[in-house]
Amino acid sequence: MLNRSTRPSGNCKSNRRLLGLVILVLSAAPLASGEPRTPNAKLQSPIGERPTVNGERSTVTAESNRYFLILDPYFYRSPLVLPVEGTKETVLTFYRAVDDETLVQAKSQELSDQDQAAVKRQTESHARKLLQVIRPEVIRDSHGVITALRINSSDPTLSGILLLPDIGNHYANLLGPDCYFAVPNRQTVLLFPRLASHIQSFSALVHSLYHNDPWPISTEIFEITNGKLRASGQFNEDF
Repeated sequence: MLNRSTRPSGNCKSNRRLLGLVILVLSAAPLASGEPRTPNAKLQSPIGERPTVNGERSTVTAESNRYFLILDPYFYRSPLVLPVEGTKETVLTFYRAVDDETLVQAKSQELSDQDQAAVKRQTESHARKLLQVIRPEVIRDSHGVITALRINSSDPTLSGILLLPDIGNHYANLLGPDCYFAVPNRQTVLLFPRLASHIQSFSALVHSLYHNDPWPISTEIFEITNGKLRASGQFNEDF
C-alpha cells in the first residue's frame, strides 16, 4: 500500500490545474449569459435614453447622437421621410445630430416604426424647450399693426416647432388664433395672422430667404389643421 510519501508527485499539480480551470469557467459565465463585453453595448439603448449604473434608464441630455424630425425640400432625396399633407414639394426628414449644428440624414434601416414615433416625440419635446428661449422679431406695417413674426435660430431643428399641435396658437396674443407659417430655410420661420390679407406681400422676403440660403426648405404656406401640419398655398414668384 502506498503511503503519503510514496504517492505520485504529479497528482498535486493536476489538482491545481483542475481548480484553475473551474475558476476560469465560473468567471467567464457572465459573458456567456449575454452581458456586454464592451461599452458599445450602450448603442442598443432606446433613442434618447441610456442605461444608468443601476440598470435604470435616464434621458440623455446631450444633443449629439440624437434623432430629430424636420422639414426638408423633396429634392434632397432623403432615404427616410414622412409626407406632409397637401404637398409633394416638402417632406419631413429624419436626421441624426452629430453636434449642436450638424445633422446627417438617417438611413432607412436605422429607425423602426416604433423608433420613428419616439423621434417625433423627442423632436416635439425639444421644440417646446426651444420656444421657451427664442424671442420672435415683431414685424409691423406703417400703421403699427403686427403683420408677422420672424423667428431666427442657429438650431438646425428649428422647423420641428411646426410638429407641435398647438403651435398655431402659441403666439395668439400677437397674431390671433390659427396663424399661417413660412419656413424658407432651416434658420427661419415666419408666422402670419390668419385674418390678414397681405400675406403675399412677404413673397419677396420668403423667396430671398429660400434662394440665398445653403439649406432652403420651402416657399409654401403652411398651417395646422386638426393638430397636423399641412401646406395650404404658395408664395407668389411674380413679385
